[in-house]
Amino acid sequence: MKKIAFASFCFLFNLGFSQFQEAMRMPPAEQTDLSKESDRVLLRQVDKIPDNIFSWNVKTLIISESDNLKSIPPKISNFKNLEKFVITGGHGITDFPKEFASLDNLKVLNIHNMQSETMPLQIFNLKGLEELEFIRYSYFSFPKEIGKLKTLKKLMLTRGLDQRSRENVKSKDLNLPSTIKNLVNLESLSCSANLMTALPEEIGSLSSLQDLSLSNNSLEKLPNSFSKLRELKTLNLHDNFFKVFPASIYDLENLKRLDIYKNNIESFPTGMSKMKSLTGLFINDNYISNEDLPEIYNLENLEVLDIRNNKITAFPAGIEKMKKLKVIYLNGNNVPNSEIDKVQMKLPNLRINMTN
Repeated sequence: MKKIAFASFCFLFNLGFSQFQEAMRMPPAEQTDLSKESDRVLLRQVDKIPDNIFSWNVKTLIISESDNLKSIPPKISNFKNLEKFVITGGHGITDFPKEFASLDNLKVLNIHNMQSETMPLQIFNLKGLEELEFIRYSYFSFPKEIGKLKTLKKLMLTRGLDQRSRENVKSKDLNLPSTIKNLVNLESLSCSANLMTALPEEIGSLSSLQDLSLSNNSLEKLPNSFSKLRELKTLNLHDNFFKVFPASIYDLENLKRLDIYKNNIESFPTGMSKMKSLTGLFINDNYISNEDLPEIYNLENLEVLDIRNNKITAFPAGIEKMKKLKVIYLNGNNVPNSEIDKVQMKLPNLRINMTN
């Protein structure tokens, strides 16, 4: 259990601070008083779910730190009004009983550290599920049945793998199934740290998607259909293998924040000026030179620009037109002080940050 906790901490920290904060919002430490009926039950360090609570009208059930818990009993179906089920920390569960699929009112399901490479198929028969979070910190497959969850609005699938794990999973299927196209109500999708090498062309069918995180994978390009994700507002592609900036991103007219740092980007196709809604652009730690950014001054709503650790020797031409720009992160380039002073005079409210 200590090993799992430490690995989880390291992985969550690497996801980024905001995601780390979100993931570390743990349930209250006190276990529910099992002598009094409650619609919210927290069980800690249990080896079974107590029999007496199966007669309660439980709406939220959270199980944590229960290394000796080996199974979920069929009586789970007694919770007719269960809306949220969370199992986290160490446990020994490998599957769910078939009765789990009868929880028609279940809206939120968070499963961490399942002791199996296969997601329980009973999950995919839940008729009202809106949020699914499945985190394992080791390999598990993405089944085609995931396309059955048509009511899903938020999906997180995370193996917690980095490049050091590639040799161990080289014979595994690492990518999302084409049936992802059926999740037309999906608004948020996080598939970070999975060592995915490609996205299915069908991802362009996710017309309601607003937030997409694909960081810490092995992506080199995006499918042509990616440009159809017109409702996308935030896109996270950091720590992948892009060499050319994906032109399909230019068509995402509602995109406000783009993180594509720590890749291998050394060129940009024309079209950057189309990203009119962008307020935050994070392209640090690539191989970008001044010549790659001739259109950036057209990003009239940009407020934050991070170009640290690239090959920049001068500010992009026309930067004085970017009146809404509040901060540029510039450290790790070779821009002379005289150039910095000129820009500071033209944009007196701009903060030029030279630290990491």
